[in-house]
Amino acid sequence: MLYEQYPDKYDKLTFAQAWQNLQGDLPSEIPYLVWLLENPSSPLNMPGSVDLFGHDCIHLLLKKGFTSDDEAYIIGFTMGNDVNTKWIHLIIIKFAAYSLYPSKYKFSYKQLSIFDYGVDHGRSTKWKNINRIDWNTWNNKLIKDIRLNLKIGLTNYPNW
Repeated sequence: MLYEQYPDKYDKLTFAQAWQNLQGDLPSEIPYLVWLLENPSSPLNMPGSVDLFGHDCIHLLLKKGFTSDDEAYIIGFTMGNDVNTKWIHLIIIKFAAYSLYPSKYKFSYKQLSIFDYGVDHGRSTKWKNINRIDWNTWNNKLIKDIRLNLKIGLTNYPNW
């Protein structure tokens, strides 16, 4: 989707223009357990939790589509980038995503490795707590310029 089809197109759009082209899940489609652990308004949210709008914005910023591999990476990145994430939080989310999440959202063994790769990238990024950004302040900026301002590098996962 998205970047797989048009790898450079979105970098030339403003953030608002690019976001209008996204086709992620609707809030009503998110299973309760996923919402419980990954949404900031949940009483049991994990560090790195972000609302669906912010989650989709991070997809744009990191140039990732909506495959299961990409989702694992994005969740790993946001958790690794949050300064409050401890090892126990990573264990909990990995256990839930591998064992308890509904099949569409479940991580495979490979996706657990991609999640870890995302965690490492999030930790190595200078701008921290990306899950708390007010994305609306960036609406009129080009995505590539936002990446430069936040000092966010792009990465691909290794071929497992």
